[in-house]
Amino acid sequence: MTANSKHPEFSMHEEFALGNGTDQGEDFRLTSERLDPFVEYRMRIHDAFGRLAESKSTELIEQHAPRELAEACDFTRAMLSAVRGTRWVPLQLYSRAELDPKAGAFLNYVESDPEIPLANMLAETDMVRRRTAVLIDDSLVHTRSFKPIIEIARSPGYVAAPILVEGRTIGFMHADRVGQSKLVDDDDRRCIQAFTGELAVLYQRIRWSERLAERSRRIRDELERASDALTQIGSAAERLTLSPNRPSPPSRRPGSTSRRETILTRREWEVLGHVTDGSTNRAIAERLAVSEDTVKTHMRNVLRKLRVTTRSAAVARYLAISGGMQ
Repeated sequence: MTANSKHPEFSMHEEFALGNGTDQGEDFRLTSERLDPFVEYRMRIHDAFGRLAESKSTELIEQHAPRELAEACDFTRAMLSAVRGTRWVPLQLYSRAELDPKAGAFLNYVESDPEIPLANMLAETDMVRRRTAVLIDDSLVHTRSFKPIIEIARSPGYVAAPILVEGRTIGFMHADRVGQSKLVDDDDRRCIQAFTGELAVLYQRIRWSERLAERSRRIRDELERASDALTQIGSAAERLTLSPNRPSPPSRRPGSTSRRETILTRREWEVLGHVTDGSTNRAIAERLAVSEDTVKTHMRNVLRKLRVTTRSAAVARYLAISGGMQ
């Protein structure tokens, strides 16, 4: 007859200590769960983040995190808030209707986007400074909490923890046990601390993904605009002669001044026209029977007068001016 059959009250922990279990590791795990409810809560938190990890945006995480926290740790209510400068703002509230039938007033309060100051005596201010979870029991709730929200929430006590992302507190999670015989305790504080720790990691990963996606979108937009511009330049260039012997500009009445000569000299315009054809400085110098340094000087003047910094930008201005003269 085993020790357990002789003494039904004999604990699995003691049996493990005596080495009588067939699977000591499993016995010890079960014993730990019975002795420490936090172990079971941690397993539930792990499952909760298996579901939250399927969220594709930080917005979805914000929407679902309060409910996942409440259900994982048996809280009646859970609330997620954001820290904005010297204030904090409740964003999402989840409440179990069977335990909190009068939750409507609190929900309305949260939906009104209140901004709560991070005053010196508030527990939330301590969380920003100390970066750790807090337990506000019935002896502290009226001195360490924001009075208006406590009056609406009717909470006898709560636990809360900061959400730390990239080294700073970006928000909080609060939870309580309104409507339950059990009040919040240190196990609850440990639970919410564990939950927000994992929430911060997941939130940061999703936010990085969102940033990368946004940057990729911007790069694609820039490439599309550049491609369109190159297409327009190519189409305009096809309409221009590619012959090195360019036709002379149209004759003008004596005393008249062309639009292009108000911007560049005739020689600068001629050099820029060859650049538009794709000619190098050396090829332009050979065609115009000047030195390559002279061509470079003309191009520096062109860039300065057109107020651009690259040859491609100068070509674009050339095509725009040419199109306006047609």
